[in-house]
Amino acid sequence: MKFALIGLEGVAGNMVRRLRQQDVEVVGCDENGERSQQLADETGLIATSSVVAALRKLPGDSPKIVWLMLPDNAAVDKEIKNLVNRLAFGDIVVDGSHSNYRDSQRRGALLSQSGIGFVDAGIMDGGNGLEKGFCITLGGERDQVKIVEPLMQALAADGGSGWSRVGAVGAGHFARMVHSGIEWSVRQAFSEGFELMKGKTGFSFDLEQVAQTWSKGAMLDGAVLSDEVAILRAESSGGAQLPNFDELRWSAIEAIDQNIPTPAISAALQCVAGSRDN
Repeated sequence: MKFALIGLEGVAGNMVRRLRQQDVEVVGCDENGERSQQLADETGLIATSSVVAALRKLPGDSPKIVWLMLPDNAAVDKEIKNLVNRLAFGDIVVDGSHSNYRDSQRRGALLSQSGIGFVDAGIMDGGNGLEKGFCITLGGERDQVKIVEPLMQALAADGGSGWSRVGAVGAGHFARMVHSGIEWSVRQAFSEGFELMKGKTGFSFDLEQVAQTWSKGAMLDGAVLSDEVAILRAESSGGAQLPNFDELRWSAIEAIDQNIPTPAISAALQCVAGSRDN
């Protein structure tokens, strides 16, 4: 199978590495030409200088698949508008960017007017996607998801089973958004626990040491705790930076729209937003 991947930064780079380990042909394009060339030298990625050049490398006798992994909403919108004029009936766009599900629904409707399929992919890697595989939730029509299924099986964790179609267009990003809201709630609980230890006089807790110990088999062990260890280590050197929390905010807004109480997610948003302002 051969497809185009537009945007090669971060998680996308490890997607390329995992796909190439399974001999999937990837035509890559990135604004950073050096990044494209590095991946080409490392993995055998077919590096191109533009989206137009990438499309020319795809086979003409089957639906073209173009997967977007772009950094922000404006970049995704710009590329979708370009692709409407460059793809043909039956081709498919997959968006694995951190997009709001409402934007995915809008983009899917726009592409469908030209007979172009759209699949939104909520991609989660647990910090170890290259070695263990990714968790992927998809939104889209069943026949279109069927076409991209080999890519999902090659990328997914648990022997290729760590993916699923969870609903119509927008559902993949919605599921990822909810996952992110839950994840941030867990982060907030960790933060509160660490504050309790930090504030307790007489013990002088080394928070990084405690977190590392917990990560060796306690009930709380997991990717979020591992991430917290890294954040605590960075805090001690003055370089801590929390991940983007857009999806946490979107989850809280969705809860308001549905009139569903989500106190843990709402509290996490208030605390995170407050800490960013300080």
